[in-house]
Amino acid sequence: MKKDKKYCIGCKDDYYNHDNPQSVNECWGYKTAKVVKRYCIGWWTPMDKKERFWEVQTHNCHTETGRTAFLEKLPSHLV
Repeated sequence: MKKDKKYCIGCKDDYYNHDNPQSVNECWGYKTAKVVKRYCIGWWTPMDKKERFWEVQTHNCHTETGRTAFLEKLPSHLV
């Protein structure tokens, strides 16, 4: 898949892709970002059931600290 700033939505660094007081025009991670598959779960959700995770396509640098965890693989105890 081709990278796209739609995958930046929700990321803590998406702030830099928009008009901001620092006059930064683009997040520093976007240039090298790759679209990848991630398994997501709410930040405070127990990782005890496979059904609690959902799969998304996003950039490899996407982070939502305090909201959503993005894992490369499901935890081994759920596979």
